[in-house]
Amino acid sequence: MLAQIAGFTARLISLYSFFIWIRIIMSWFNPWPREGSITWYFAKLVDPYLNLFRSKKFVIGYFDFSPLLAVGLLAVIQSLLNIYSVFQVMTLSLVIQMMLSAFWTYALSLLLIILIILLAIRTIGAFTHSYGLSRMNAVTENIIRKVQNLFFPNRIVKETTLCVITLAIAVLAWFASRWLIGFLIALAARIPF
Repeated sequence: MLAQIAGFTARLISLYSFFIWIRIIMSWFNPWPREGSITWYFAKLVDPYLNLFRSKKFVIGYFDFSPLLAVGLLAVIQSLLNIYSVFQVMTLSLVIQMMLSAFWTYALSLLLIILIILLAIRTIGAFTHSYGLSRMNAVTENIIRKVQNLFFPNRIVKETTLCVITLAIAVLAWFASRWLIGFLIALAARIPF
């Protein structure tokens, strides 16, 4: 009986997560819906939950990552409920594995991919001498300057070289993080309880 309730609740969470994604996409086109519109109904349904996660800490440039945190938490809960509904067991090992997996999927991997894309655009801008692309945002500027200070202190280095090195470091960071999360998940799987 408890396993069936867990399975039903997991399906409800899946549906609610789907509504959150619809609301996120709709907010790109209609951020302030008028009363009675379909966007307004979706906002009334999911915004109270999303507002629990809203914070300036999760805003980087034009990107607000708080909805990803909200969806990530629901994904962890949904996964745990699905596991319980099938196997009728819940262990600390499974909880840790699900949390690590969600952290990778909804936070670290996504942030690194966005950073890699921004750095790739910045690198293209540096090679094509496009001022608009090369000075696109402050995030890449700060990271490139930190790489310069770390690897080339007190030296003048071409912007193209710095961009390529920073992009390579970001790609390596993505692969290293992926390996580390996989290692931690495998380590968590060995927890006997």
